[in-house]
Amino acid sequence: MTNSSKYYIGTIPLTTLIVYASFGWSVVDKQARCQNRTRLTEELVVPVVSIRRIRIIRTLLVILGMTLIDVPAALAAPSPTQEPLDVSYERYNGKTIRNINITVRDIFDDPGINAIYRTLNSLKVNTDEEVIRRELLLHEGEPFDDFRLKESIRSLRTLGFLRQVTITPKPDGDMVDLDVSVQDTWTLIPQVSFSSGTGNNRRAAGISESNLLGRGKRTEFAVEENDNRRSLQGVYEDERVMGTQMKLLAAHLERTDGQRTVAYFGRPYRSLIEKQSWNVSSDTFNLLGRLFQNGEARYVFRQRHTDAGGQFSLAHGEPKDSVGRYTLGFRYIEDRFSQATLKDYEELDINPDSVSHDPNLLAANRRFVGPTLGYTQIEPNYMSMNYIDRFDRVEDYNLGNEFSVNSMFAFNAMGSIEDTLLLNANNSMGYRFNAASFTRGEIGGATRLDSHGLANSLIRTQGQYYNVLGMLSAGGLNLGRHTLATGLRIDYGDKLDKDREFLLGADTGLRGYAARTFTGDKRLILNLEDRVHIADDVFRLVSVGCAFFIDAGGTTNSGIENTLGQDLYGDIGAGLRLAFPRSTGSRVLRVDIAFPMRSDPDGADAWSPRILFSGGQVFDSHLLSETEGPEKANVAVGFDQ
Repeated sequence: MTNSSKYYIGTIPLTTLIVYASFGWSVVDKQARCQNRTRLTEELVVPVVSIRRIRIIRTLLVILGMTLIDVPAALAAPSPTQEPLDVSYERYNGKTIRNINITVRDIFDDPGINAIYRTLNSLKVNTDEEVIRRELLLHEGEPFDDFRLKESIRSLRTLGFLRQVTITPKPDGDMVDLDVSVQDTWTLIPQVSFSSGTGNNRRAAGISESNLLGRGKRTEFAVEENDNRRSLQGVYEDERVMGTQMKLLAAHLERTDGQRTVAYFGRPYRSLIEKQSWNVSSDTFNLLGRLFQNGEARYVFRQRHTDAGGQFSLAHGEPKDSVGRYTLGFRYIEDRFSQATLKDYEELDINPDSVSHDPNLLAANRRFVGPTLGYTQIEPNYMSMNYIDRFDRVEDYNLGNEFSVNSMFAFNAMGSIEDTLLLNANNSMGYRFNAASFTRGEIGGATRLDSHGLANSLIRTQGQYYNVLGMLSAGGLNLGRHTLATGLRIDYGDKLDKDREFLLGADTGLRGYAARTFTGDKRLILNLEDRVHIADDVFRLVSVGCAFFIDAGGTTNSGIENTLGQDLYGDIGAGLRLAFPRSTGSRVLRVDIAFPMRSDPDGADAWSPRILFSGGQVFDSHLLSETEGPEKANVAVGFDQ
């Protein structure tokens, strides 16, 4: 790239793309104005001030995009030299692995640390070397393979209690030694957390240990008050039961309105190398659910849910090129619904007179029993990068194509209410523009086919763009490390079940408005952020940063185009970011102040500030199919539990 003041996507200047986007938006704006004139003719009056604010939101999105993305290169200061994150050692392929040396570094291993840090090191049980060795796909006496080395590093990085993972081969003739180095993090975490300002206040206290006795087992215990519901919950997770390939997960929740129990046992896929997987699992709960309007419950119901089954999977293909996985299983899914009782309203602290009791709002009972069949194809094209979501913590992203399709044949003869076919599919991929920027996206969908036709259908898409600009400076002033982050999500539902609706507010991406302010069967969310990493590992305890953001989105029960017109809302703001790099996961603590650009439907004023305290990024760099799984990404969104 030449020394100009432009950033490029491929060979197209981003400013050019934004000009096109501006033109496209102006066309949408004209269409919106025409629609508004039609509504006025039909006596559906839209206030002029609302129309103006809709235009302001769209204009600010374009301006901020130009400001954040088209950063003058003259501001860029040289970044500190660091070893490239994607190093190839293919030249050593075929050499015999002689020794594997594992080093587990203390949490604080800097030279010259004082007594406080040394005492903290002594209180922590270091990770057992065997925990590291069992994740390696390379073994002594076997030929070295660069792909297996990279898969081993990715596997170790999934263990949140480890940081700074490296595997360095050292050749010696026809032999090669491997030096494995990881650093421990503080894993015994007091869970004193709260989330406020979203309209959905949450307080929790408890304790979590993610590396029990250095063996990689996780246990959690917490009490929580969330939205007038108090709960007591416990979790135990063992990724390697008795050192085997088996995984065990058990969790139980006791809440004022009911209970939930989750269990899983099996052998999951941990890498592209593995050839088979199996599991049995169950998820049961008896809890209250709600439907919303303008942030308040409009209908309350009780739901009793059971989802139990098992599956077996076989993989084929060359892991370096493409892996296909065939899955066969059996599943039982049942949901029973009933009207809320007076006691239920007391548990939620809701006045029964403030909500609807219309029986037509109650969802119909559902029961599906039958075999499942699925196929997944993964093309590996991984990249590793930091300063995306969690400051200097390195994260891995697959830019290769991942496709999955799953089906369930629920037969009446097996206990289903009627013969039903359930389908869901997902497809994702990404593209790396250069060493500092990439984009990823996916499209997914799910539907149900029975004697009444298609129902509970969803088509969704998600897109992301990240550009790690690195250190910026102006006039000798250090402006910190900047990362431009963009997220887009669209959900389009059709004939959704009555217990399902899409929500939008501060807890789902629109920070200037209370949680669940907007509801509908279609939803659009667009987030733009400039994430500034000011200082890393201050006092070896905390990393400090800030963010400047703009959010826009809307929900509707009519045409999706309304989310860019009369149902479009937006906010702008800034926030503080704190991360704890030497603790498990390096989770980010977030304090934001957001200014809504339009008054919300219940009359809250535009530009009135909303202050939010919460954990984690509002939107992160992982696709929904990665955080929830390809199936749940399509079928488990839109529920209040």
